Amino acid sequence: MYRLILSMLVMLISVTSLVAQSGEDALKSAKKSFDSYKLNGDVEALKEASANLELAMQDSEVANDPKALLEAGDIYKEATVQYVTRRSLDAADKARGIDMPATKAAKAYMAAYNATDKKGTRKAAIKGLEDIQGSITNEGIYFIQDGTENESFYGNSYTAFQTNMMVSEFLEKNGGKSSLTEESVTQDKYYGGLAALLAKNYDGAQPLFEELMGAEYDDSAIYSGLFTIYTEKEMKTEAADVLQKGRTRYPDDSGLLFNEINFLLAEGRLDELTERLESAIAKEPDNISLYGTLAGVYQELYKKAKTDGDVEKEEMFYQKAEAEYQRGLEKDPSSARMISGLGSMIYNRAAGMTQELVELGNDFSKEGQKKYDELQEVVNVEFAKALPFFQKAEMSEPGDVNTLIALKEIYARMDEYEVSNEFKERIEKVQAGEKVAGSYFKEKGM
Repeated sequence: MYRLILSMLVMLISVTSLVAQSGEDALKSAKKSFDSYKLNGDVEALKEASANLELAMQDSEVANDPKALLEAGDIYKEATVQYVTRRSLDAADKARGIDMPATKAAKAYMAAYNATDKKGTRKAAIKGLEDIQGSITNEGIYFIQDGTENESFYGNSYTAFQTNMMVSEFLEKNGGKSSLTEESVTQDKYYGGLAALLAKNYDGAQPLFEELMGAEYDDSAIYSGLFTIYTEKEMKTEAADVLQKGRTRYPDDSGLLFNEINFLLAEGRLDELTERLESAIAKEPDNISLYGTLAGVYQELYKKAKTDGDVEKEEMFYQKAEAEYQRGLEKDPSSARMISGLGSMIYNRAAGMTQELVELGNDFSKEGQKKYDELQEVVNVEFAKALPFFQKAEMSEPGDVNTLIALKEIYARMDEYEVSNEFKERIEKVQAGEKVAGSYFKEKGM
């Protein structure tokens, strides 16, 4: 047992030594390659230096050695310079040899300064920090630009801008000279907040945007950004307040207008929405979704008027909703949202009338029968009016159950039971998890 424990102890010591030696060797190789790069400008040598440095910094002893940290800062800084140079010459050249070299360089220099009291090392670290600041800004901007390709880059961008502000404070505290002016610090806060917002890091973005708003930074994105943050964090009072401030300061900003529309929708404040949506349509007349949203608002107002028994308003809002759907269809006759929205509205109105027919059907008086026949004719007209929209919807989405149900009911009311049964069978197939082979109306050559 004693021999086994001793053997394991010897193995542990050996492994520890191997790791430490591996870190030292990697650092030596990194220095050698970096010296070669400085001597003849060999970019491949710099790549080798960077790769070996990454390995060396995994060793805790190396990662805490002031001289090693200073060397790391120099290599990371040069890797950053090379990347920024390549990218400025060719925007399509986005290959990163090292992940976030500018940020790593800054952190290495600050760590080197804090790990020693030697003036030479500290002076070199301060010089390195002064040199790297502009590159950290570039790193942050590049990550934002590339965020559409990789969403994690937004988080990297936020880290870069936060690091740059940290470096600025570090330099001022320790006798260095930050290259960041008051204006550029403000810019870093703006881009840092924007990057955090895009990364959905709301806790990171909030204080930056709030500070900028307090300083009256001139950009509507501050207000729309804070509105998003407060909404996501369910801070309704703050969201409403910042939205009002933003709309007052930037009354013509489309982004804030759409934020207000979404806010009013969520709050159910329909009466206020129509004016906002009309304003949005005036700004973006080709935005089909706006017509659909306004039509939907009028539909809700129509339903409310119907529930309240206000016949005049009921008819007015119904006509307005129909007009908005038609406006949308004039812009895009193939819009699935406009087609299904208008068809469903007409169908639902007709279906509601059938309930009145049932009540009138129990009135066998002459007057009652007359009212029944008149309403029956109106119902038939409404269903026939809805039919073309559901036919178009079926051709677009043959397997949509709601469309199939509507078609089954409409054809049954038209006494075309063979067609109605065809849609009945299709409904049963879809509900059983099967796929509909194709569009019925396309097969009929419509």
